Amino acid sequence: MIEAIQRYELCEPCSLRQGFRGALSTDPRRCFICRGLTTRVDEIRSGILRRLRGYEFRTFSVGLSLPEGMQEREDQLRAEYKLKGRETIKAWLSKSLSERVARATHRRVDKMNPELAVLADLGASEVRLNARPVFIYGRYTKPAGVSQRKTFCASCRGGGCAVCGYSGYETKASVESTIQKKLGPLLGSKKMKFTWIGTEDLESTVEPSGRPFMVEAKNPRKRRVPRGFVSRTGMGQIRVSSLKLLPSRPLKLPGFKFKTRVAIESTSTINPEDLRRLSRLMRNVVVEFRRPGEKPAYKRVYGVKAKAAGRGGILAEIKLDGGLPVKRLVNGDSVSPSISEVLKADLKCRKFDILKVEVGKFQFG
Repeated sequence: MIEAIQRYELCEPCSLRQGFRGALSTDPRRCFICRGLTTRVDEIRSGILRRLRGYEFRTFSVGLSLPEGMQEREDQLRAEYKLKGRETIKAWLSKSLSERVARATHRRVDKMNPELAVLADLGASEVRLNARPVFIYGRYTKPAGVSQRKTFCASCRGGGCAVCGYSGYETKASVESTIQKKLGPLLGSKKMKFTWIGTEDLESTVEPSGRPFMVEAKNPRKRRVPRGFVSRTGMGQIRVSSLKLLPSRPLKLPGFKFKTRVAIESTSTINPEDLRRLSRLMRNVVVEFRRPGEKPAYKRVYGVKAKAAGRGGILAEIKLDGGLPVKRLVNGDSVSPSISEVLKADLKCRKFDILKVEVGKFQFG
């Protein structure tokens, strides 16, 4: 090792990692490998801890980006002295920082699936945080005239302009914008992805207990939803409730059934006997639904209760499987048997409201 002492200066941590005994330099800043970086571990830890303020997490990991040339210098030394299988400078720094952060925060290191990933760029002296998404289930109710999703601004088509405040979306409240506005700041998340368990029309009402939805809050600071959280907006027009945290991203969405109230128009008179026949023939029946270019899907209609509503009008309550379009079930477009088919009449769905939604169980990996 005399040759090593003559050719290289190493700080104590870098020297010991190569299998040498003690420091090969009196000044760590002159270390051939790290240029004194190993003496700054506590300083880097303090910078990480400052960035962690305000984040909720139980597990974390530390990833590093080394200053340019550092790993190459260590590889050069090891190739020359055939030092294989020893801990690298990157692994040593990551382990040292992880241990110090774990002691300071009383949180556990998890390299495989951490709730919070710490990414420290040691060359640029920057620390970035990437929090694992949280998945939240809830229900909403809404009146007619309120859309489920945000819609692009009619003026800029999503590009952003003065009309929409440069958001790209209409300023009128929607279920999506309401949830995002209330829940985003609560979780410290600026980006949320919604998954809807079924849809309805703009003019549909959604009555209690509401339609279910799931939202993925990306890079959240908080990972909890307060018990009993309820949000209302527009004099109670949109109501969000029953929020609960899901353990992870579901493997797939659950199936669901729903009950709907449908206002139907007919070009001909429908007599009471026809409506009674409809109830008999559409009880617990499987219907075929064909989308263009796809294999047929089979859905169940559990029951239809219908009554006359003015001249040429029908008001029906229908319970059916999710995924079967209500309007097509009425008019017979790509659905058989349909209500039009059973009544042998030309029918049109004027409006439908959501009365109740029953959801199956989520599946998690």
